[in-house]
Amino acid sequence: MKSEAELNDKSLDLNDYDLLNHPALELFEQGNFYSTPLFGRKENQVSNKLYLIPTSHGESYEADFAPTASSLSELPNATRWTLTYLITALEIMATRRPASQVARTTHRYTYNCLLAQVGSLKEVPKIKSIRRSQPIAGVIELSATLIFKERIRALVARFEGVDHKWLCTELNLI
Repeated sequence: MKSEAELNDKSLDLNDYDLLNHPALELFEQGNFYSTPLFGRKENQVSNKLYLIPTSHGESYEADFAPTASSLSELPNATRWTLTYLITALEIMATRRPASQVARTTHRYTYNCLLAQVGSLKEVPKIKSIRRSQPIAGVIELSATLIFKERIRALVARFEGVDHKWLCTELNLI
């Protein structure tokens, strides 16, 4: 039996007999769960590596025609491509270019959102800074700081490597 001081102690002892024998649901195979390699995974199982599942925005595809993820070696230079796309999208919003110029490299949902923003800018802003991150292989997330005459705004975008090309799946001017 534990003393009152031991019961009030907030630290957990993982070797405590009462703790280990506490009634619980049997969610795992019998045996010591934490002593097996990789917390219960069998040796022949595939690891939980992140990989790209192309964004669908609710669309469904036939199995033979579904978009397939591309590796980085199959895609154009990400830095140059995203900068070109960003400038083109800003010029489209300022009605300096037709929106059809990015139709092939923009997801249909994002393209419709871009069409709704045509004419929303009176001028093409200057790009102050661009930050790119690559959360997983084949995905680039971009944030840009834009300078207008009187204010500063941000633009965020997501590009996914699909079918051997970069595809813009999100584009938001904040």
